[in-house]
Amino acid sequence: MNIVACFFAALTALVGAWYVSIWIDPYLPSNPFPPKGGKLALPSPAGALRVASYRPDQPTPTFPATWTPTATGTATFTRLPSSTPRPTNTPTATSTPNPLWKYYIAGMRGRRYPGSQVQIHGLFGQARDFTTYLIFYTSEGLRISGMMNVPKGRGPFPVVILCHGYVRPSKYATGNDTWQQADYLARHGYITIAPDYRGHAASDRGVSFFHIGYAQDVLNLIGSLRTVEKADPGRIGLWGHSMGGAVALKAGVVSKKVDAVVVFGSVSADEQINFAYGTGNSSYGPAWFGSPRTNRLGYKRISSINYLDRGFPLSIHHGTGDTIVPYEWSVDLFKAAQEQGAIAELHLYPGAEHTFVGEDWDLAMERTLAFFGRYVRNG
Repeated sequence: MNIVACFFAALTALVGAWYVSIWIDPYLPSNPFPPKGGKLALPSPAGALRVASYRPDQPTPTFPATWTPTATGTATFTRLPSSTPRPTNTPTATSTPNPLWKYYIAGMRGRRYPGSQVQIHGLFGQARDFTTYLIFYTSEGLRISGMMNVPKGRGPFPVVILCHGYVRPSKYATGNDTWQQADYLARHGYITIAPDYRGHAASDRGVSFFHIGYAQDVLNLIGSLRTVEKADPGRIGLWGHSMGGAVALKAGVVSKKVDAVVVFGSVSADEQINFAYGTGNSSYGPAWFGSPRTNRLGYKRISSINYLDRGFPLSIHHGTGDTIVPYEWSVDLFKAAQEQGAIAELHLYPGAEHTFVGEDWDLAMERTLAFFGRYVRNG
């Protein structure tokens, strides 16, 4: 009896222990009837959560249909600034050079006029006080002819360059419109040179408008004086008649080497007036410059009347009976010179025509000689 009682007591104890254990943890393997739904996962320890990286070859993970993230506030998405490329360095745009600049007085002043060797081509004639030669020199690539009188004596002699007026190029001959004045001044101790300008006599052809090309020929002659035996390139005067007056004035306001200018019956020093009266010596000027109405500033910039403050003394001579060039233009030139502070004198010859003759010529040349004596010969 005792053995059977012990067996049942032990069995009762084991069943009781088993029952208590599965009551405490119904999911123990010893429970043949565990609850349905499986074991709940416990939260991971803090810091143990890992987020798997996305791989394109894996299916996109999906959340359970019942899972809804809890809103923690309104999210504001700010685009992070992307790197902005530096602007490409662009060269500073330079102003396009004005193609007319080289024809303006200021542009002409900025250029060099070196001229060339003055070549004596032949003997024109002999006088008691001087010798006359045919010469050539170079101006802007053109071969320019001219006449030169050289006083007899040791020198060096002051120089006067004579600018002839308009003569139809096909009828012009070396010395036209200047030979009398040249001879007069040469007898009084001046080397006188009268360039033929481009397109005249034996000179090469070349373009000139508003007296610019002809003035360049004079400027290059000034640059060539250093090669003339007996010439003093430090004492230079300019003389001009009619169109030659405008040529002399333009060369005078450009060159710093000119000591004095004398003009007889000069056309206007204002190219707007020459345009209106057709005294600009070429049709190229209006074609390139337009009219004063369309290019008023350009015409001012090529007009020597606006640049008389250069410093050279100016002697103006005009006949009141001139029917070719109004003497009022010389009056305007004189007034402009006074306003600009230039040394200037005006001589009007009552009733005298465009070309001085007789007593008018004698008086004008006496005044010219005295003027050059003060400002050229004596410096």
